[in-house]
Amino acid sequence: MKIGIFTAMEKEAASFLRTDVVKEVVGAFTVYHFTLGKHDAVLCCPPSVGEIAASAACQLLITKYGVDCILNFGVVGALTPKASVQSFVYVKDVVHYDMDVSEADKTPVGRYGCFDNVAVQCDQTLLIKAQQLNALPQVRCASADKFVGGAERKAALHEQFGAEICDMESAGILFACRFNNVPCLLVKCISDSLTGGYGEYRNNVFTACEGFFAFAEQLANIL
Repeated sequence: MKIGIFTAMEKEAASFLRTDVVKEVVGAFTVYHFTLGKHDAVLCCPPSVGEIAASAACQLLITKYGVDCILNFGVVGALTPKASVQSFVYVKDVVHYDMDVSEADKTPVGRYGCFDNVAVQCDQTLLIKAQQLNALPQVRCASADKFVGGAERKAALHEQFGAEICDMESAGILFACRFNNVPCLLVKCISDSLTGGYGEYRNNVFTACEGFFAFAEQLANIL
C-alpha cells in the first residue's frame, strides 16, 4: 500500500521530516518520500494554507503518486467548551460553510448538490480501524478559507452546523478524495479553545503538531 499524507503547513509536517525522507519539488508543491511502517508514504506540503491548495495537493497525491489512501494531520480550533487544547479527535464529517447558493435556489448553506447532506461523511472503514487503535471523539468539522478566532463566531458555527471544530482545509481534502473514490482519514489536534483565539493558537500550534508522526506510524500498522 502507498499512503498519502497531507499537512497544510510545514509545522504540521515537522515530526515527519525528522525521519529519513527524500525531498522532491513538483511545481509549487514540496513532496517527501519515506517509509511508514511497512508501507511507502508520500507527504505533500502545499505552497499555501486553504481549501484550494489542500484539494490540489490531494489531487497530486492521487494522480501523480497513486496513493491508496490519504491521512491528514492538522491543527484545529474548538467550537465548544467541551474540546480541550492539545487533545486529538477524528473527523466524522465536514461542512464547507463557505458554499452558499441559497439566494439562487434556496439550497441550504453548505450544501453541494453532488452530496446527500450538508455534512459530508468521511470514510467509515478507516474511521472504524482508527477507533480500534485509539478510541477518540468523532466530531464534525466546519471548514472554510477563514481563520476563526473569536468566541462569538465559533459559537455561531456550532449553533448553525452542529460542528465541534473548525479549520481551513478539511473540505478540500475530503472532497478531493470523495471525487476520486480514495479513502481518507482526518486526524486533528486542537490548538485553540472556544475563547482562546489567535494568541492561544500561536502558543500551542507547535506542541499540538509534535505527535503526528507517531500517530501515523500506529495507523500504518493497521492499514
